Amino acid sequence: RPRRAPPRRLSAASANRGPARMGGPLVDRAQAGTPSSGLARRVLDALSRGDSAAFAALVHPDVEIHTARGVRRGPEEAAAWAASKYEHLERRYEIDELHVAGEHVLVLGRVEYAWREGGKVADSAPVAITLDFEHGLLRRWRFHDDPADALKVFRAAVELRG
Repeated sequence: RPRRAPPRRLSAASANRGPARMGGPLVDRAQAGTPSSGLARRVLDALSRGDSAAFAALVHPDVEIHTARGVRRGPEEAAAWAASKYEHLERRYEIDELHVAGEHVLVLGRVEYAWREGGKVADSAPVAITLDFEHGLLRRWRFHDDPADALKVFRAAVELRG
């Protein structure tokens, strides 16, 4: 059987120059039109802007959000999760790399918490998120504790699908 190509990697080294903020994340020009990478950016942008309505419009009817605190299922629970906010902080997702394999995307980057007043980053941590899409909608979101391990798992899954 023919081998499937390895996942596409979009990184800062091969990307457009511009701000890494969700309004202008680093994107490989050759991959700018990739449907799954575009959907991943839209999902993270909606969350970074605190726009739970825009996020809800991007989720599949059977969406699952997997976090350390459990699994949220369905559009209502996903929208409630997206709407959760901190009183004095805003949550932002920064993309360092996107690994794309069909409808599956691994995002490697940072989650930042910035003060609402002034916008200064109060905390930043590495993040790895697997986003699975189905029919152009987010079907599954999964946080990973270890970005390096997430990349290994993602690559292995691509090989199994291939």
